[in-house]
Amino acid sequence: MTSPELPFVAKADLPGVAFSAMRQMLLSQAKAADLQVIEDAHRTLRVQTAHGIIGLRPGNTTEVAGMVAAADERWLFVMKTAVVDQMRHVMPNVAEQMRWSNGPAEGSLPPNFMFMQVRDVVALGPDFLRVTLQGEDVSRHGDAAIHFRLVQPPEGADAIWPSVAANGSISWPEGPGAPHRPVYTTRYVDPSAGTLVTDVYVHEGGRTTTWAQQFMAGDRARRVIGVIGPSGGGLMEADQVLMAADETGFPAAARILEGLPTHTKGEVFLEAANGAACAYPVSAPKGVILKWLARSGGDCLAGAALAALPRHGGSKIWFAGERGQATKLREAAKVGGHAPGDLRISGFWTQPDGR
Repeated sequence: MTSPELPFVAKADLPGVAFSAMRQMLLSQAKAADLQVIEDAHRTLRVQTAHGIIGLRPGNTTEVAGMVAAADERWLFVMKTAVVDQMRHVMPNVAEQMRWSNGPAEGSLPPNFMFMQVRDVVALGPDFLRVTLQGEDVSRHGDAAIHFRLVQPPEGADAIWPSVAANGSISWPEGPGAPHRPVYTTRYVDPSAGTLVTDVYVHEGGRTTTWAQQFMAGDRARRVIGVIGPSGGGLMEADQVLMAADETGFPAAARILEGLPTHTKGEVFLEAANGAACAYPVSAPKGVILKWLARSGGDCLAGAALAALPRHGGSKIWFAGERGQATKLREAAKVGGHAPGDLRISGFWTQPDGR
């Protein structure tokens, strides 16, 4: 049973899996993520997520089946992929055997994939490039999920695009034709014009940096790209916030800050190589204090966020930066009594030496 708002439903048998084991795993994950359990009955479990329902039901030929429900086919596919990916971590053989009750045909383009063209690339201060993409329908990219995967053709080879696998997840090609597929933030979207704007942090050796700079220089060979999404978290409703990000998280931080209620109060730490000299445009409610940090001057993002944490007992905590720093902040926030649902702490990259 699902709600009228989530009419699209699918399930997949889980061969050789006991209901009790799956129930315990899903309940544990729901508790860790502060998700609402809306049904926990005999051989049935349903958990509400930001983008739909995930749960368990009796299988057709097995003791238990995974179930997902969503508002449309695109989100249903996203939910299926998330379930398969999670199963791959704990039961890889079962994940490959999963077959959903409905969905796109194996080998077809994923329902949440669309082709777009690069319309423009311009410099945004010394450290960022603003990329404007254009396509037929960008209306799905709203406030509920502000990230997407930018699927770039390889340089010097014909692109092989992703497809739907037999188990309902995304099959990514390998070899010379494999695309680069980093995750970026939607800064602005205009459904009437069919445009989506994202900001690219310029860093040496970055494949997306090279791709965008080549377009600026007049090279249109890789103008047609793919977009998969939207995905990830959306904007925040919060009376108080503590936010921190390095350059990799500036676009997401800026988008979230622009969407905060006008009465929100808090602190935001933004770390760049030379601090505010990066000139990345950020605006926030009057009660939210922006503090720029400069790595060249010895400032440390995690250190600033950890020092500020005791001042933010009732705040929502948002962080985007290096994974090791994200782990330290997450652990400190949990020790400090912050509820899991108040934490949106992400590691976007990993320090090579593991520090």
